[in-house]
Amino acid sequence: MKRTYLALSFVFLLVSIAAAQKPFYSKDYKVGFKSPPGSTISTKSDDLIVMSDSLKGVAKVSLTRPGTGLSDGAATIAAGTMTREACKALETEGDVKKQTYGTTAFDKTAMVEGGMENIMPQEFYRTYHNGTCYEVRMSVGMAKRPKRGVTEQTAFNQLYAVLRTMYFGK
Repeated sequence: MKRTYLALSFVFLLVSIAAAQKPFYSKDYKVGFKSPPGSTISTKSDDLIVMSDSLKGVAKVSLTRPGTGLSDGAATIAAGTMTREACKALETEGDVKKQTYGTTAFDKTAMVEGGMENIMPQEFYRTYHNGTCYEVRMSVGMAKRPKRGVTEQTAFNQLYAVLRTMYFGK
C-alpha cells in the first residue's frame, strides 16, 4: 500500500513539473524547447546578447531562483543560417566535448568570466540542423567571495532543461 502511494506521489510530482515548463517555438529558426519551471522567457532584442555576428538571438531563459548565493542564471538561444564548417569555426577557445541531451548531440565548451567582485561560469553548446547553426550559451552569476560554499551546478542543472527538450522543425 505504501508503495502505491509513493508511486502515485511521484507521478503527480512529475506531472506538476512538466506542467510548470513553458513551451517556446521560433517559426523563423524552427527551434523549440521547454523552459525550466520557475523561469521567464524573453525575445526582446535588448535581452539577447549574442557572442557572434553570424548568429541572431532567438530567446533568453532566465531563472527566477537560480540557487543560494547565485545572482542569476540564464540561457540565451541563438541561431544562424550557415554551413556546418562555418558553425564549427564559431567555437570558443578551449576543449570541445561532445555531449548529448535528449536526442541532440552538442559540441560543448566552457569558460569563466570575472570582474572585481563577481565570477560568471559559462557553458556554450552548439549543434547544426538543416542548414542552421544553433548555440545555447548558459551563464551563472555568483559572488567571488560568498559567505558559504556556493556551486553554480544548481543553476546549470535547471538550465539543462532547455537542452533536454530542444527540438527542430523542418
